[in-house]
Amino acid sequence: MERARRDGYVRFSGWGLQSLPAAISELGDLERLYLIHNRLKSLPPGLGHLINLTELDVRNNVLSSLPKEIGELRKLEELYLDDNQITALPPEIGQLSELRELDLDGNKIEVLPSELFRLRNLEQLDLRNNRLTFLPAEIGHLTNLRRLYLSNNRLKELPPEIGHLTKLDKLELDGNLITELPREVAQLLSRSISFSIARNPLADPLPDLVSRGIDALDAYLRSLEDAVPHYEAKVLIVGEGAVGKTSLLAALKDEKFVKNRNTTHGLEIHPLLFNHPDLDSEMTVRAWDFGGQEVYRITHQFFFSRRALYILVWNARKGQEQSEVEGWLSRVRLRVGHDARAILVPTHCDERNPEIDFEQLKQSFPNMLSGQFPVDNQSGYGISELRSEIAKEAANLPQMGRMLSPRWIAARDDVLARYQSEPQISWADFVEACKSQHLDEEETITLAELLHDLGHIIYYGDDEGLRDIVVLNPEWLTKAIAYVLEDAPTREANGVLDHARLRTIWQDRIEGEVYPSRHHPYFLRLMEKFDISYRLEEREKKSLIAQLVPHSRPVLPWVFRTPVSANVRVVTLVCKLQESAPGIVAWLTVRHHNSSTGKHWRNGVFLRHPTSAYASEALIELQQDRRLIMQVRAPSPDLFFNVLRDSLEHMLRGRWPGLRYQFLVPCPTPGCTGEFPLNGLLRRREGGSATRDCLECDHDHDISVLLTGFNTGQVEIRSHLEALHEELDAIHASVGRMEGSVQRVEVFAAQSADSLRRVLKVVSAEVSDCPRMFTLALPPRNTGPLVPAAMLRERRLTFQLVYLTLWCEHPGEWHPWQPATYELKQEREWLVRIAPYANFVLKTLRLAVPIVGAVSGIALPRQTVDDLSKRIELMKVLAEKLPAEVERQERLGELPKNELTKPEGQALRGLRSLLFKYDENRSFGDLRRVQAPSGELLWVCPRHYHEYDPGLPELPNPPTRFQGLESNNGDGAERVAGQQTPRQRTSEKQELEGRPDHHLTAVPLRPAVPENT
Repeated sequence: MERARRDGYVRFSGWGLQSLPAAISELGDLERLYLIHNRLKSLPPGLGHLINLTELDVRNNVLSSLPKEIGELRKLEELYLDDNQITALPPEIGQLSELRELDLDGNKIEVLPSELFRLRNLEQLDLRNNRLTFLPAEIGHLTNLRRLYLSNNRLKELPPEIGHLTKLDKLELDGNLITELPREVAQLLSRSISFSIARNPLADPLPDLVSRGIDALDAYLRSLEDAVPHYEAKVLIVGEGAVGKTSLLAALKDEKFVKNRNTTHGLEIHPLLFNHPDLDSEMTVRAWDFGGQEVYRITHQFFFSRRALYILVWNARKGQEQSEVEGWLSRVRLRVGHDARAILVPTHCDERNPEIDFEQLKQSFPNMLSGQFPVDNQSGYGISELRSEIAKEAANLPQMGRMLSPRWIAARDDVLARYQSEPQISWADFVEACKSQHLDEEETITLAELLHDLGHIIYYGDDEGLRDIVVLNPEWLTKAIAYVLEDAPTREANGVLDHARLRTIWQDRIEGEVYPSRHHPYFLRLMEKFDISYRLEEREKKSLIAQLVPHSRPVLPWVFRTPVSANVRVVTLVCKLQESAPGIVAWLTVRHHNSSTGKHWRNGVFLRHPTSAYASEALIELQQDRRLIMQVRAPSPDLFFNVLRDSLEHMLRGRWPGLRYQFLVPCPTPGCTGEFPLNGLLRRREGGSATRDCLECDHDHDISVLLTGFNTGQVEIRSHLEALHEELDAIHASVGRMEGSVQRVEVFAAQSADSLRRVLKVVSAEVSDCPRMFTLALPPRNTGPLVPAAMLRERRLTFQLVYLTLWCEHPGEWHPWQPATYELKQEREWLVRIAPYANFVLKTLRLAVPIVGAVSGIALPRQTVDDLSKRIELMKVLAEKLPAEVERQERLGELPKNELTKPEGQALRGLRSLLFKYDENRSFGDLRRVQAPSGELLWVCPRHYHEYDPGLPELPNPPTRFQGLESNNGDGAERVAGQQTPRQRTSEKQELEGRPDHHLTAVPLRPAVPENT
């Protein structure tokens, strides 16, 4: 007991205790008791004698209940019961009136006692990983609650009273059974809380709104005040060309049969009315008639929706194989996922009975096929039965009966009614249509994004070149892209599209749709957004159409079996696809065009990382249509390999959610063809196994060696940062002694960059809607140079005024962004709140600032490098000067590997709240959020934004100005600085109407801010 006791606390952590010593009840002056990592099955009643206890930590035990005496601990402020087996809380829990934190993560609680909601001082309630099915309305009584964690329970709904939690700054609901959100949640979202609701079966349109962010979800929930049920569905009619799709649509509309009807090129959309099978209501079914020609399939897949019914039409005269029945079902499932629903409709059935093994198809596509309905479009045979089946299946779609504001419906119908005469309109016209239905700015933006997500329009409000035009008729656009893919000279040029040909392709046509030159830059930019093409060197005025590159593989610097030198490591991954994924290599080629070496073919691409210091090369090749091999070679290949692997997974999940795939690690034995499932290796390592034998060559292999390149995510991020700091110091010392090697610097540079990617992933999981990297400094004094950090250590600081500067997160070129500098006046409390995260940022930024140009591959001036280093050193001093009462990092437990600690997470959310307070318009000095090819979200400055959004191309025949869309001046960086997204335009309007900016400082660019600390 004595050796466990210290000043005011007792620690029995990791002792394997099954019960507490009786003498514990005699420690009446005890303030903190730590019992982490034991085997306690219960707590003794004598615990109630510890009336001065303020903190009790009993994590990682086997408690099944709490004694009623827990209620005697009236001074208790923090109670941690994570990772036990508690099934119920005693009513006496409600007597802990001073309790601020209650953590019950990882227990078996099914019901919360009503007494729990008497704890009016509670600030954090962690109920993750329990068995809750119901959240009582009394949750609204906890009006001081700041953090509420409810992930991984069985909640089906939230009570409206949750809107009463006006101080909440984090609400976590991931992994439940929630389908709807009460309108009152908007009362929380309007305050920009940190909100997550992943892995829930949300009804439409909530999933798309959630993916768009808090502003979109908030606007939609607020609109529900006058909502009414909305009965509408989307039906997609697909199949090979000339099988009778358009004639079937005409028959469903009771129109006369037309012999030798013209073939549908692109797609056409027609509304149909059906009676709801169960309600006294009509349903509007929007039927999308897709042309079956292969050239359109690349673009049509962008309009395949998860929440739609598919009618697969095939010709009974031509048969199942010639009509590609299985191929079309596979395409739908790949693009939509395993929840897709389809009706098979054989046509020409007056002439021939359909011959198809429907039972075999049902086994191959389980839960996908509702049935087969033979029809004859000319005689009308089977049409009535098909109409009934369509009505039944459409009524079962999840969005049927969805509550929507009549104002939103009217605005949408007003806009979409124009598409027959106007294939596109300007953003200003769209805004005017919404304004006429009394939609505010945020609702207008959200409606546009929602209609884009549902495939009704095409609109990219976050793209500099595309945000001023709204495409109403997708057919108009898909035909334009198809014309490029069909262009014979471009095919003969191996996919190199000369921009001078665009006038011939799109405007000077003998037949087909004609497109004025003002649209040409827009179309070309959209092809880039669709990953169909990318621009070659600006001076060449050409683009590469990746779908049209040569079939044969060019001569490469190396292939998969080429031997490597001693200082080069090799990481290889095999992705085994269950089905073919058309276009996968072409899309990877476009996504990573910044790493292009000009060596690409239909089934592969050879890449080189654009930062030469990393000395990283990669070969990606699709073999046998379903086997993608990726190999990276470098002194430290993990960075480039992880970028490419993440990009591949991001694409597979996003483009083909119905595709199953498996990652394999090849056996390293020369000549062996054996392979190890990646997930199996990870499981064996976690289970304690050190080796794995290959079934092909019978050799045992070290699992850690096999997993080289796959295991960085398993290392605790803070330990990894510390190790890299030590290596940085060693490199710095060796450079000073002229002992540094280029290879050592290359390895360090790649490892550091890979760690920075991991850091951004970690912080993005907590906060993604504002910049996350920053430095702190004191106000300038006179105009002299930065005061050395050593002088600051001797100075007594009052923190009356502190500057906070946000950083650009562009890989390899992280730097402070001067316009995003904020004056924090009298904000000592905020600085204390963000301190735990500030320390994490410090460790990160030190790696982001190169000690020599070679570290990052960029020849930075010595003055710039010195200035950045001084900034970080000064912030380190300021962090050390913060009050000592800042929250401790983690109490005696293991640090999480791939997430922030609780104090760090709370501090990051504090930073977010601080930024939103000082920057209501969320302009962040014009830092923009972008998505890297590998999927991670970054915040970058206007100078680097051009690399993610190059704007409209400058074509040989300059277009005239198009409805508010400025013609490109060729200087993307200048254009970016002056233009804003629709959400930013809304913020600008609010600022003009008189909203305060809370001392946001926007000052001219210069090397350092402030200069004198």
